[in-house]
Parts: sequence; structure tokens; C-alpha cells
Amino acid sequence: MKKALPYIYIIIGLFIIIFTFLQFFKNQESYRMLLNFKTENKYVFLIVRGLFAGWFLADGVKRLKQNKED
Repeated sequence: MKKALPYIYIIIGLFIIIFTFLQFFKNQESYRMLLNFKTENKYVFLIVRGLFAGWFLADGVKRLKQNKED
């Protein structure tokens, strides 16, 4: 499981980015950022979701590098 976890993090990060852009290009009245937090500004939505996805991607890459060093 330790070797698969970085790949799972990277996949989750990529899914978040993909679904964020799909929602971003739809004109909606409100956008759901995380859990039950919503915003009407789609650029705030993009920034928050991008940071969240970036956190998953960075952690996945970091763990992948740690596994290759071991």
C-alpha cells in the first residue's frame, strides 16, 4: 500500500483539476468549493480548488520521491 499511495494522491489531484475545469466552464449561480462551502465567484472557486488539488499533487510527488530513495 505504501507504494500505491503516491499514485492514488496524484490521481485524486488530477480528478479534482479535471472536474474543477468542467464546473468552471459552466455558468452557474453558485459553485461548491469544499464540503458544503459555496461561492458565487467562479474565480475564487478555481483558486480554492486549484490549491486543494495542488496539495494532493505535491504530496503525491513528494511521497513518490521518498519511495524511490528507499
